[in-house]
Amino acid sequence: VLRFHGTGGTSYGHVVVDVKPFGKAVVVLDHTGTATHAGGVEVRVGDSADVTLVSLQDWDDDAVHLGAQAARLGRDARYKSVVVTLGGNLVRLNPTVEYAGPGGSAELLGLAFADAGQHLEHRLLVTHTAPSCQSRVTYKSAAQGVDAHTVWIGDVAIRPEATGTDTYELNRNLLLSD
Repeated sequence: VLRFHGTGGTSYGHVVVDVKPFGKAVVVLDHTGTATHAGGVEVRVGDSADVTLVSLQDWDDDAVHLGAQAARLGRDARYKSVVVTLGGNLVRLNPTVEYAGPGGSAELLGLAFADAGQHLEHRLLVTHTAPSCQSRVTYKSAAQGVDAHTVWIGDVAIRPEATGTDTYELNRNLLLSD
């Protein structure tokens, strides 16, 4: 578990998770407090490795968080991303996945709940660059209150060499107030 607790001001972070072939890891990033934070996370999933990345955004109401979470999967690698965004004034996360070898599998799950005045945004890109890879994306959001916004953009790019690609994306939203 890596805890990022903002105490005001501006902060920058860069985390690299490098899991070697056949390795297994669960990494939890927990963001709390207040800050203007720009963060990057690189996840390198070796051949036949299995990685789960959990990212919690439970910032105070005045926090701003802009983040990129880039995963690169080796041959027959498995990757699961779980993003939960509950706090912050403005949170914009950009999870991406790219395949460096055949047989990789990625699952991206997300949940966001925006209250009055919050803007919570998730922009995903899955790039299939190797054959016989799979991706599954499920994001759900709810918003309530004046000027509560959730934004989700999910893109999949399938390169010509990515034969046998199996991909699926789902986004559901719930509006809890007028």
